[in-house]
Amino acid sequence: MFIANLIGSLSTIVMLWRELRVFRFRINKLLLNKLLAYGLPVLVIGFAGMINEVADKILLKYYLPDPETAIEQIGVYGANYKLAILMMLFIQMFRYAAEPFFFAEANKKDAKETYGLVMTYFVIFTWFIFLGVTLYIDVFKFMIGREFWAGLSIVPIVLAAKMFLGIFFNLSVWYKLTNKTLYGALIAVFGAFITIVLNIILIPKIGYYGSAWANFACYASMMLISFFWGRKIYKVNYNLKKILSYSLLGLVLFFGSRYFSAYGESPRLALNSGLMIIYAAAVFVFERKTFNVRA
Repeated sequence: MFIANLIGSLSTIVMLWRELRVFRFRINKLLLNKLLAYGLPVLVIGFAGMINEVADKILLKYYLPDPETAIEQIGVYGANYKLAILMMLFIQMFRYAAEPFFFAEANKKDAKETYGLVMTYFVIFTWFIFLGVTLYIDVFKFMIGREFWAGLSIVPIVLAAKMFLGIFFNLSVWYKLTNKTLYGALIAVFGAFITIVLNIILIPKIGYYGSAWANFACYASMMLISFFWGRKIYKVNYNLKKILSYSLLGLVLFFGSRYFSAYGESPRLALNSGLMIIYAAAVFVFERKTFNVRA
């Protein structure tokens, strides 16, 4: 993997060789200082993000109560963690598209209104993913082997954690547009601290469930701190009523599906499909005016 990445990077240099031959370096100290002041905290945010994503897999090896089964439990955790891939892919695609969009909108009069609208629909869509995976877990579980099904109950926890991470990326508009990326770095470092401490505390007690809950607590705390801190510096009037209403509906449907867990697989899928339709219908009813859709 390392050699493949190295070859890929070197090939980029080769393809740009003609441009590099005529390129001349000239350092603009004023611009460089601005770039470093903005960019170095972003580097810290990225590094802290890596800790949040990989620390659990590393710490599980050393803190699981039964060393003889540690590798197997790490495998179960890792396999079920990957079932949140749809949420992670959506967040990653959103992040690549949203950041240039946020900067492009920054100087417009209705920029904050736009940011609020984006947040609302981001939450709506991530709840679609959350419910889609959890209500159809009987289907998604076949993406991993039967020997990993014992850890399926961590999937909702991980999905919720990634949802919080996506909301944090949405909220990051306040420290990026105001060039206060240092504040974002402080939040990210705090999140990494939460990840490490909770993994160390919880893994010996509840195994890989401790890692899942540490992930949840990390991103939830980052989201909340960013929200309240951002309101003091660059306040965006997010539609909290809608966001909380859709979140409450999503939670009710999710826990409602737990009620049907004792049924057979086919009836359970049918009932969960009904719950999914309820969520989709609620979104259609309350958002059709925004999309200029007539009932």
